[in-house]
Amino acid sequence: MKHLFTFILLFAFGSLQTAESFSAEVKLQELVAADITFDPNLPKPEDITGIKVGERHWYSHEIQRYLDALAEDSPRMVALGEHARSYGGRPLVSYAISSPENLANLEQIKASRSHIIDPASNIDLSAQPAVVHMMYSIHGNEPSGSNATPLVAYYLNAAQDAELEQQLKHVVIIFNPMQNPDGLDRFAHWSNNHRGRNPSSDPNDREHREHTPNGRGNYYGFDLNRDWLAHQFPESRGRLALMHEWKPNVQLDFHEQGSNSHYFFMPGKPERTNPLTPDMNQVLTAKIGEYHAHALDQKGVLYFTQENYDDFFMGKGSTYPDLFGTVGILFEQPSSRGTHQQTINGLLDFPTTIGNQILTSLSSIRAAADLKDELLTYQRDHFLSANTLKGYYLARAEDDPTRLKEFIRVLKGHNIQIQSLTEDITAEGHVFSTQDSIAIPRDQPNAAYLEALWNRPVEFEENVFYDVSTWTLPLAFDLQHTEKAVLKAKTAPLSDDFLTTAHELPTSTIGYLIDWRDSATAALLYDLLDAGANVRAAKSPFRAKTEGGARDFGYGTLFISPELNTTLPERVMALLQDAAARGLPVHAASSSFTSTGIDLGSREFDVLTLPKVLLVTGPGTSGYDTAELWHLLDRVVDMPLTMIDTFRLPSTDLERYTHILLTDPLKAVPGISKKLGAFVQAGGVLWAQGDRTIDWLKQEGITQVIWKETARQTMSSAFQRTVKKDNASTDELERLLPARQAYADADNEAAYRLVRGVILNGDIDITHPLGFGYTDRALPMFRTNNRFMLRSDDPFATPIAYNEQALMSGYMSRENQELAGSSASIIVDSKGKGAVILSLDDPAFRAFWWGSQRVLINSIFFGELL
Repeated sequence: MKHLFTFILLFAFGSLQTAESFSAEVKLQELVAADITFDPNLPKPEDITGIKVGERHWYSHEIQRYLDALAEDSPRMVALGEHARSYGGRPLVSYAISSPENLANLEQIKASRSHIIDPASNIDLSAQPAVVHMMYSIHGNEPSGSNATPLVAYYLNAAQDAELEQQLKHVVIIFNPMQNPDGLDRFAHWSNNHRGRNPSSDPNDREHREHTPNGRGNYYGFDLNRDWLAHQFPESRGRLALMHEWKPNVQLDFHEQGSNSHYFFMPGKPERTNPLTPDMNQVLTAKIGEYHAHALDQKGVLYFTQENYDDFFMGKGSTYPDLFGTVGILFEQPSSRGTHQQTINGLLDFPTTIGNQILTSLSSIRAAADLKDELLTYQRDHFLSANTLKGYYLARAEDDPTRLKEFIRVLKGHNIQIQSLTEDITAEGHVFSTQDSIAIPRDQPNAAYLEALWNRPVEFEENVFYDVSTWTLPLAFDLQHTEKAVLKAKTAPLSDDFLTTAHELPTSTIGYLIDWRDSATAALLYDLLDAGANVRAAKSPFRAKTEGGARDFGYGTLFISPELNTTLPERVMALLQDAAARGLPVHAASSSFTSTGIDLGSREFDVLTLPKVLLVTGPGTSGYDTAELWHLLDRVVDMPLTMIDTFRLPSTDLERYTHILLTDPLKAVPGISKKLGAFVQAGGVLWAQGDRTIDWLKQEGITQVIWKETARQTMSSAFQRTVKKDNASTDELERLLPARQAYADADNEAAYRLVRGVILNGDIDITHPLGFGYTDRALPMFRTNNRFMLRSDDPFATPIAYNEQALMSGYMSRENQELAGSSASIIVDSKGKGAVILSLDDPAFRAFWWGSQRVLINSIFFGELL
């Protein structure tokens, strides 16, 4: 009776949502042994929510409500509480499921996890259970995983089966039912509100075609399965903490794929396994796969392995754990993308997709229980062999403690140990000071992942990648760092106040200087401009006298003079004093006269204005690219922006904005080319990102660019010209034809010519407004396309060009390497009073490319100087 009142209320609402609708559900009894019975004292999913699993898409709060009720009543399950809360305000929760005896000793079992990986410990592995971390639907519009969790949990708790009870004695399950509640709810709302009483199975139906942003991403639209490495979002930080707290032996990652496929489970394509992955990891992956094969064969479910998907990028849920003594397993279920959908394999309905995820959930537990001893031994052996590397990696961010602090936070999230220097070191042409440098020992438990973050691979066994081919973290943060380890260094534990520069700001009658080199100053600048302050930016460097002594200031230094801010002195001073108290580089000037460079009253200071930014979003735009720009300005710069969907642009007055950020061509928007051209001519700044966007702007006559042709395109053009010659000989034609190749290699040959995430060595003009705040001309840029621009014919308008030998890390064909050399990364095309900024690269890639994101920020605040 304890759930009766809840049931009555929820049934009333649930029945309103599902009345006279398509009727379907997952029949659990058909998925498990026919003789299994269930504990009648435990609630079924529909007892709590009034909705059967598979009847429609469940929302995150419904899943949590049921699992909480089940944990309250079951001796096999306890709620572990909230490990994160999304930016959308939704909780991420987890549960422990095991035998009652294990749950009674849960804290002791968790404490023992640290002893298993401690080489000095002599813990008895045979007495320890294996830990399985079960994670569902990190992509919200791949909902079969999360929708399977109510029935998976019900079976594990209510099934009266001796074999299952024995398995639970050997396994502790950390049950993570929804990794992306914001995306899950976005997709559930879409699907539940776009199906009729008679749902359409046509793949073109609205129910199966979400708008942008869709449910795959989180609140901002980011792919959380690419955020394990950088963990820029609360969901990822909480998930990482949960994993490292429990140190699982197996981590399961449930996804969906294209509707016309068959079920996939690991192992992936062998040639695309990261070379740092231990061989035994793949052996155990294959052994576990046999259990999935058996379970799916019993039900006649077709599947495939060792194709398409890989274990290379160490920043996804199924690959990340492979370097921590854990076996990561990826599952990909064909998606119905709604109620049901016609596919080349017949009608695929939502209950079927859920049922398959239940089957492999249960086969995983069976495998972990049977392989418990092997899994625990593998984990222990992994860490026993970890502390063998010698030396230290060194890193610093010159005059930007904010950037280095973020780098430290990322490393600590992976349980990577960091130390400070007690003696300055000169290595690889850089001086690493005790005041602003860190030392990262290679001799540590998580050395394997440290190597994965630091490596710069350029040669690969396989040149086709499911995701990016490189992710070198110190390059992403544009740190001065040692590529190779320094063998000797004097170090000490990293103190809590390392890089802390909080200070009290003295009063100055001259004014206040803000060092633009610190990544936190952009947010301060916006606040000052929003408060109406007169803020000026230096277009030349200088050495100024401050109350703290003489200091060097570079391009982009901000200057706020009391003489020019007489109407808002209290508000402006409050912002400056608060910034100094938070450690930002705000300095009180003691004289307008400088010892070198421009004086503080120089005309080389330009007055800045408050930016008003329009980000083009919605249909026809890339949800990922727009998400990166939104997140950067909203969370890092902490400023508002206006997001306008493409179909509203014709009726929007663009004169209200100073900047337009465009990530995709606007071919379907009538009259927009003329409006964009007028916007730029009148003084607006148009940020155009990506080769497709730039190509469209060129076609529309808004900008000019010359693409560097590939050898293949050149050959094709020459062939066409030769064919048109009246007297072209057969020999002439044959010389221009490519050699024959096997048809089976066609896909791979096309993939070899792609650029799937590489790091190129950019040369940035630090005197250019887009280069303000940089101290080093070398700037690593992340590249994901294979188009290359010639530098501008204006010698001052290519602020970032690649070096002649551009490739720093990742796979790039020889042909593309030659094209990249000395080509342009960013061109500024001045038009009238405004400018078009052509950026082939993505400076805010996945929110962790902290080194280049400053270029985009500079375009926002210094656009007038272009």
